Amino acid sequence: MPKNMEVNQKLKIGMVANTVFAGFEIVIGLFSGSLVLVSDAAHNLTDSLSILIAFVGQKIARRPPTEKHTFGYGKATILSALINSLILIAMAGYIFYASYEKILHPQPVKGGLIMLVAGVGILVNSGVAAMFLKYRNDLNMRGVFLNMAFDAIVSVGAVVAGFIILLTGKSIADPIISIAIGVMLVYGSVQIINQAIHILLEGVPEDIDVKNVEKIILQTPGVKSAHDLHIWSIASQKPALNCHIIPVYFDLQKNVEIIKQIKENLKNKYQFSHITIEVELEPCPQHEH
Repeated sequence: MPKNMEVNQKLKIGMVANTVFAGFEIVIGLFSGSLVLVSDAAHNLTDSLSILIAFVGQKIARRPPTEKHTFGYGKATILSALINSLILIAMAGYIFYASYEKILHPQPVKGGLIMLVAGVGILVNSGVAAMFLKYRNDLNMRGVFLNMAFDAIVSVGAVVAGFIILLTGKSIADPIISIAIGVMLVYGSVQIINQAIHILLEGVPEDIDVKNVEKIILQTPGVKSAHDLHIWSIASQKPALNCHIIPVYFDLQKNVEIIKQIKENLKNKYQFSHITIEVELEPCPQHEH
């Protein structure tokens, strides 16, 4: 099965499993009076939305280039990852507020029931997260994986809260663990937001060393100098490069061979998906930015 079809199928399975469990969890959470379960259920519903957004992002990203979008729509997955992270932060804000209210106005909570439902949540959420584990290098899929992995952590937190409540009868454990979970949500989301913004602002991919790229170009036989080097990402895991070189000798056939060798060397090292190299007689003025 092609990778895109496989990813889409897993997104659909994850969305259905997550939504069904969230509905079940909301009912039990309201019945038991547990903020942890209600918070986790609300987060599960936002995860279903996040999976839907990721799915749409994948579909849009596969559209072919057009006259108005000559690089294609690869950054649609970056936008979906950014949107999903913002949803997570909003969810964390709700958890903080609800936890504060719960601390001010504590209510009895059924610890045993919380542990039972949260145990099921661990199985569901970790199972869905495992489906996207091998795709986590893709920023869009990393957002989905992070959401589901955090849901599994939330469920673990709910089990701990339920156990403490069952053992001590003190419901304060419920909002305290919820706050800790909210902090983790914010931390993970901020990381993805920073990466998404870095790509949208045409930043150099984290795994590419500009100085080393320049060194590879200059060490290619026949290259006198290189300048106006730019490296960015067309989409997640699709780095691109353009630069100008001045060759030692101005021979058309030799210059074609030089460019071919540079591209081969760079792709072997960094897996560039798009490289443009221009040959010049002398250094040109730097482009205005």
